[in-house]
Amino acid sequence: MRSLDTKLLIAHSFIDLVEAGDFKKVSVSDIVLASHKNRKTFYYHFPDRSKLTVWIFRYNLARNLTEAIPPQYLVYNKAEDKELAPFPYYTFIKEGVRSINGAPFFEQLDRTFNDHKSFYAQALADNAADGLTAYLLRLYTPALKRDIEFILSNRFLNDRNQEFLAEFYTGAFVSYLTKRVQARESQPLASVTGAFGNLIHDSIAEEIGKQQQERML
Repeated sequence: MRSLDTKLLIAHSFIDLVEAGDFKKVSVSDIVLASHKNRKTFYYHFPDRSKLTVWIFRYNLARNLTEAIPPQYLVYNKAEDKELAPFPYYTFIKEGVRSINGAPFFEQLDRTFNDHKSFYAQALADNAADGLTAYLLRLYTPALKRDIEFILSNRFLNDRNQEFLAEFYTGAFVSYLTKRVQARESQPLASVTGAFGNLIHDSIAEEIGKQQQERML
């Protein structure tokens, strides 16, 4: 069996066990038994349950992004783990000189969570340092920081303020989408946000614009 097939078998076994039970109580032994593999095979592909959870998320998100977003807009992180580097995890869609359309990304992130509502609702409730929520904050804060640098272009904003904006808005969208999946929301994100689908990036641009005006006065 190919490596990807084995990973998917382990991943689907984990998802099924969580959706039928309790995320925190599903052990590696349970996953091994359900997948009809052995512990050696599990640990060959995944160091632990947390890494398996991250891999499931990234694989599912990459599939949705690739299906919905033209390839020239997909963002990869070639510097990360070789198991994850081939998976797109973000988008960069320019609209105008200093504008970014982030709505398509957030729609696919929300779609990913809703593909397996119970699994992600439970995984995102895990507040451990190596849990999925902590991983999302580590992954997307630097991505949003790069967006902020683009929106700034040749304008100045000290690094501390850029970090604050990146952390604040990353926390905001992770928290909101977590709340949606835990509430078992069924409506697509776009139908809920309406004209405010690009709220994160529009808000960042507006706040930066106001700060720059005040700085010039």
